[in-house]
Amino acid sequence: MISLSIFLLAWVLIVQGDKISDNSIKSIINPDIEIKNCTFGEICTGALNSSSVHYYSVEYSFDPSMAIRVITNMTYKTEQESPLLIVVRQIRGVISWTLPYTFTNGMIYSSSSRILCLQNEINRTRAHISRVFIEISTSNNDLINYSVQLENITQFILQTGISQQFFVSPAMPVYYKFTFPPDIENVFIDVRSPDQLCTVVSVQSFDCPVYDVSEIGTRQGHYQTMASIASFNVYASEFPKRNTFLLVFLVKPTDADCLNDQEQTMIRPSGIVDVQRRKNATVTLQPPANYNFLYIAIFSTIGLFLFIYFMAFGIMCKHPDIYDHLAPEQLPFLEAKAEREIAERRDNEFRYQTAEGEENVESAATGNELENSADVEVIETSNAGFVTVSDLCVKDYDYLKQKFRIYPQTMLTIAIFYTLPVIQLVLQFQLNIDASGNEDICYFNFLCTRQFAMLTAFNNVFSNIGYCALGLLFLIIVYRRDMAYARFLAKYPAIGKEYGIPQHFGLFYAMGIGLFMEGVMSACYHICPSKQNFQFDTSFMFIVAVLNIIKIYQTRHPDINPRSAGSFSFLAVIILVTVIGVYYDEQWFWITYAVIHILSCLAFTGKIYYMGRLKVTFRVHVHLYHLVKENGILSRPRYLNRMMILIPANCINIAFALYGAIVQPESFPNHLLFVFLGNLAIYLLYYILMKIIHREHFTRFSILFLLLATFFWSSSLYFFYQEVKSYEVQPAISRMRNRPCILLHTYDVHDIWHLLSSFSLFFSFLTLLTLDDGIRRKRRKELAAF
Repeated sequence: MISLSIFLLAWVLIVQGDKISDNSIKSIINPDIEIKNCTFGEICTGALNSSSVHYYSVEYSFDPSMAIRVITNMTYKTEQESPLLIVVRQIRGVISWTLPYTFTNGMIYSSSSRILCLQNEINRTRAHISRVFIEISTSNNDLINYSVQLENITQFILQTGISQQFFVSPAMPVYYKFTFPPDIENVFIDVRSPDQLCTVVSVQSFDCPVYDVSEIGTRQGHYQTMASIASFNVYASEFPKRNTFLLVFLVKPTDADCLNDQEQTMIRPSGIVDVQRRKNATVTLQPPANYNFLYIAIFSTIGLFLFIYFMAFGIMCKHPDIYDHLAPEQLPFLEAKAEREIAERRDNEFRYQTAEGEENVESAATGNELENSADVEVIETSNAGFVTVSDLCVKDYDYLKQKFRIYPQTMLTIAIFYTLPVIQLVLQFQLNIDASGNEDICYFNFLCTRQFAMLTAFNNVFSNIGYCALGLLFLIIVYRRDMAYARFLAKYPAIGKEYGIPQHFGLFYAMGIGLFMEGVMSACYHICPSKQNFQFDTSFMFIVAVLNIIKIYQTRHPDINPRSAGSFSFLAVIILVTVIGVYYDEQWFWITYAVIHILSCLAFTGKIYYMGRLKVTFRVHVHLYHLVKENGILSRPRYLNRMMILIPANCINIAFALYGAIVQPESFPNHLLFVFLGNLAIYLLYYILMKIIHREHFTRFSILFLLLATFFWSSSLYFFYQEVKSYEVQPAISRMRNRPCILLHTYDVHDIWHLLSSFSLFFSFLTLLTLDDGIRRKRRKELAAF
């Protein structure tokens, strides 16, 4: 009996349950349609579930200078399973959304609003009476309370020179309309906000639908992520159909796309209802009057360098090269004296000992023998207490000349093979910007970008012309000096062997090519500045810095200079380390780099102190131990002047390494470049001080070039450290560092760094070229090798 009762009860529940389920499904498929009354501007309320659908037909007066916003609200309950579906139908289009308004990260908003697209009106050019139809439905069985309201946006049209303040939130996007006047071809959009809520700003064509919903807003037109600053250059040619565009603002649900990695903890957690993310911003459209200065800046810059060429050629024509103008009445006497000294040396059969044994100076004339010969093994100080240039100038001049000629050949080869793929890559970056509209790809100074042709920031590219122009001019000057010295040696060969510093111009040619290529590569980088291509901007700066150091060392040590292959292999390793530092800027990397930096400095210290005797291999520590033991660990330093520079130089480099490991600067390439330039400055300063100590004469040109180099370096570094962008942070944070143009409404502080640093490098090169002109009549046995 009990079993029968249980069976009957179960059967009743199943049947009734099926009926209830059928009724629910039927109520969803065939709901009751209710026509609701609502007037424009009125807050219309209601409650519905799956059994009904509410329709509103709202009439309003349309004005082309206004826009209509639909505002919807609901009473949200956490146990609610199904949302409200809002469908708004205009004469020519439909938009829809859900309440609650949810995001992929789980954030929920019980209120949402959308601006209706003007293109969906039956007539967009004149005022008329229009109507909008709103459908509200749900699949939820429980009643949901809601409200709907239509309102006018009276300040919908943007005008140049007039600022517009507004508020925007994740569930309530905002957009404005701008039409180009007949006399304006482009405008500059400047958006500022006192807060740093992450926002997407998009410039879209005046069309429907308007992409103002979540991630869709980043797939139309030009767009940027914004923390507190956003800016665009917009051209009428981009919108030829209607000569009109829309400026769309959408606050993102979190700040993840705008914050640095270290600040990710500031992101609000998901699952919170109605997070108060309301951004206050102001937008201003500026007329394009300043853009006319672009052509003025272009022609002014070209005119400046043409004037410099004119002055340079005028000076070269008025003042012959020093080797073409060497007091002719004294040269025959010096030539005869030098020939007698050479003859006496041959008679005495004076021999120089090398690392492989003793080598006759005259036997070194053939290339094969010189290739197999090693550096001087034991170099004693002269009676004056120092090693002389004559002691380190044993090898044949023609052989060394050919050896150093390999530097410009290698440099040119590297430049060609390095540049071609770089140009192809950065131009593709520019095409990607134009195709995708994503202006977060490249880190421009958006407050000072001047577009020309297909280049977004033509001013940043063009400002590198100084490197190219002055690089070519330096090559011309070096060629002039090279030819003059060749004529001098042909006429007075004995003097060339006994007096002055032996002149080798291969490294100078390589430096000139490096200066030119720095302009090319920096221009390529500034087509689309980013983390992926930053090494393009710094590669040749590293090369130029190292070549300068080698050149200073070569001046007094012509026999024991590094070969071209070894130097460029070292530079390749440096560039590789730079790339690793860009992508793995972490503590373990900085510590590893600091250790390698210190060990490398110790190895090069031994190489320089023992003048080539130390072989830098994997057993360098063993070789260094034997050299120290051979010369006496506690004995008086053999080369005191070298010790004077190596000890402070090592202390400074250790400080560089420890600073990097402890502080971990924002940009590793900039830190490493500063290390190389710092070492170059230390070595050059030491070289000049030693010349002063040894009372060596300076020419007026060498002093002038040194003063000009010092002036331009100090002024250019001032502008270098005024950052206007940084690829080390998120694009939105980088834009917060943007600054307006400061010169001819075209060049920003980084462009001025380009121009001034090109002069800095040029006059630095000229300083090295002329620094020893004052000792051309001094015997090499009297010149110290420091």
